[in-house]
Amino acid sequence: MGVAAMSLQLAPSSLIVIVNAAVIGVVLVCAGAWLAHGTLSAEEPDSRQNVGEFVLDFFVGQARGMAQGPKHDRIMRTVTPLLAAFFLFILGCNLIGVLPMPVLNRPPTSHFSVTLALALCAVIGTLVVSAVIKGTGKTLKHLVWPNPLQWVSELTDILSLSLRLFGNIAGEYMTVAFVLLVVPWGIPLILHVLSFIPAFVQALVFTLLTSSFIANSIAHEEARPAEEPVADGSKTVRDTPAAQTTPAH
Repeated sequence: MGVAAMSLQLAPSSLIVIVNAAVIGVVLVCAGAWLAHGTLSAEEPDSRQNVGEFVLDFFVGQARGMAQGPKHDRIMRTVTPLLAAFFLFILGCNLIGVLPMPVLNRPPTSHFSVTLALALCAVIGTLVVSAVIKGTGKTLKHLVWPNPLQWVSELTDILSLSLRLFGNIAGEYMTVAFVLLVVPWGIPLILHVLSFIPAFVQALVFTLLTSSFIANSIAHEEARPAEEPVADGSKTVRDTPAAQTTPAH
């Protein structure tokens, strides 16, 4: 009897979470289509272009920080939309809990299944980006060499990302719900206003951690010093501390 009642309670809640996540996705797709519509101008940007550049400026900066070498443009084009999608989707999901609607204000990120799916997308997306930038062979090699248990680190990253986001958003949502049952006026309004802070911070933390994972995955495997040929056909190392010798006195 208790299991049946619990199932009846979970079913609507799960349906609401799915609907809310779908609504956030549709809103972001429509907003992106609106921002990308029309002609972009570097000399006289319109208000629509200014909004898009303002939103993407932070993510472009994150991608630029890890984009080095001849594949700079490719990294920028690959990483920037991925980071922006994670941040905006998670932020939208978190902010649903702030809406003054008793039934529909269940944030999708308060369900572990949603945060687990986001963490899987982040880690798998990191591997895909690494394969695109460095090649599939080097990406697969990184999982087992030089540390044969490197793949375990990927699993812990999934658990870390999912549990951190779920714990913070679900805990905040449950706190507001319990307070609302005891004190229906006044204090819940204050808690709803304060909910904007963890909603933004948790989306930012998830995005920054994903950015860190991507930066580590596409970093050069080795930093070899520059070499230059000499007259006898051999190579000499330059511009390294080891190559600099102290002149004899």
